[in-house]
Amino acid sequence: GSVNLIVGAVVKLKEVKNIPATRTMAVSAEGKVTVSPDTASVNFSVITEAKTAKEAQTQNTDKMNKVIEYVKSIGVDPKDIKTTSYYLYPKYEYPSGKSILVGYTLTNSISVRVFKFEVIGDLIAKSVELGINQIGDVNFFVNNHDDAKTQAGQLAIQNARQKASALARHAGVKISRVVSITESVGELPPYYSIAKDAFGGGGGGGAPQLTPGTQEIKLIENIIFEIK
Repeated sequence: GSVNLIVGAVVKLKEVKNIPATRTMAVSAEGKVTVSPDTASVNFSVITEAKTAKEAQTQNTDKMNKVIEYVKSIGVDPKDIKTTSYYLYPKYEYPSGKSILVGYTLTNSISVRVFKFEVIGDLIAKSVELGINQIGDVNFFVNNHDDAKTQAGQLAIQNARQKASALARHAGVKISRVVSITESVGELPPYYSIAKDAFGGGGGGGAPQLTPGTQEIKLIENIIFEIK
């Protein structure tokens, strides 16, 4: 883990009714853990244009159903497939300033959560073949941060105690007990990476190469020590 010292101070508090003054030292330190993503999400859309709303819906549903069935066939749990939007809207043209209805556009979007990263490239390539014509973000992230947060917090506390000990030696005092601990989170957002040519050329291309990278989980511990 790494350490960022934010504050190191000795504060003398006011004496009250002959009680010895309490002196404290406030130290903040960071604990950082690097983790590899264990989950990915891919956003797919089928956009269909047709003369009538019924035609647009029929064509769109046929393509999306094929995509969903394929996604299930490679082992994705149905609960990890979610419809995120479904928009049907008319398309107009305006010759000579007049509004003329020329057809309908239907956009049907789903989000697929994947735990086996090795299938993502083929999933994208095959989905395009089946009718997907828009692909959004491919996001890689850590599904459960709890273990990493615990480890980062322990590192931050260890770093803060070491820094407080060093400051105390320089000040000629000794650390006694911990008066208080407060914690703040400094996580980076989910990391995603798409190869430059991942979706180039439309359908029929090879499977894109995607890289999940890593993510840093950061915690800052703010600790007040009593000193003597």
